[in-house]
Amino acid sequence: MKRNILSATIVALALVGTAQAQTYTLAPLTSFAGDGWLAPGEGGISYLGTGLNERGFAYNSATGNLLLVSRSGGLSVRALDGTTAANEGTLSLGTGVITGGTFTGSMIGVAGDGAIYLANLAAPVAGANPFKVYRWADEAATPTLAYSSTTVSGGRLGDSFDVLGTGASTLLVAGESNVSGSGARNGYAVLTTANGLDYSGTLVAFTGTPPNGGDHRFGLTFLDGNTVIGSAGGSWRLSDFAGSVGTLVDSSNTTTANERAMDYAVIGGVGYLATLDTANSLVRIYNLSDANNPALVASANNTSGDLTAGNGTGQVKFGAISGNTATVYAMGANQGIQAMTFTVVPEPEEYAMLAAGGLIAFGVWRRIRR
Repeated sequence: MKRNILSATIVALALVGTAQAQTYTLAPLTSFAGDGWLAPGEGGISYLGTGLNERGFAYNSATGNLLLVSRSGGLSVRALDGTTAANEGTLSLGTGVITGGTFTGSMIGVAGDGAIYLANLAAPVAGANPFKVYRWADEAATPTLAYSSTTVSGGRLGDSFDVLGTGASTLLVAGESNVSGSGARNGYAVLTTANGLDYSGTLVAFTGTPPNGGDHRFGLTFLDGNTVIGSAGGSWRLSDFAGSVGTLVDSSNTTTANERAMDYAVIGGVGYLATLDTANSLVRIYNLSDANNPALVASANNTSGDLTAGNGTGQVKFGAISGNTATVYAMGANQGIQAMTFTVVPEPEEYAMLAAGGLIAFGVWRRIRR
């Protein structure tokens, strides 16, 4: 009897599933710079170029702005309107606050409460070269030093960075690189706070390989409060962490060896991963309902010309999310900033009714069988 019921369930669901598959669109946000792409140097701008000086940005849901870290002509954090790409000004750098590091500013992230975090680049982390993170309460504030350490890693930190949570529950993560330094360099540093202002750091380490050295260097994003995905290109490493112990959960091959920068978001109740191919500027979106088996659902490229990000650095961020629609931003060093609209197209109402009718019919059939 159980075998018959299971078979009928599978058949009913298969019939409903084949009636109409869910579809996805990924299209340029044409209000952004007029065509969905703020190209390097467009309109004479000096803060976005092709000198590998722009590697990280973040979306601030509190203001709708993108916060771009630029080292062109000196460090600045530029606020750009997330809808139009218009220059909204720069964040205050304070006086004598932001100092040290191989780069004084590299990657940036924004917490759910609007607090802004800027990570430097330390290559490698050492006594004379601490890894630092700075914090702004909001875009109008002056920065404070939230974290500084010369011992959290023996490798390079600051090529990848992500922020999750709010207030005292905020988490920061930075991936290790195997370019310089010592140690396994296959983990990531997780920073936690008791008050939302000052942070302490723990290096999450793994026993054995993979992850291999640098596997969290170029791409790194939280899935939740103890799970991350990292990439150096060629593969994704999905792992859980508890304190300093990392556990590899799954490894999946990326579509290409240059698919690196990434971000995760929940849209319409389903998790999605956005990635950037730093060789050709292609943005890809994966359905992550099963995090062990990412399913490619959409891809697009708003750029033109040969804009390879030679050092593999860059950032992808989901922006505003409303229902089944989300804005996606992507930037590889030298590639400018792309803005796209990702939409999950639900099944038409008639197919939803068909599904409901099929389940009702199955219920009636089951009662008759009993």
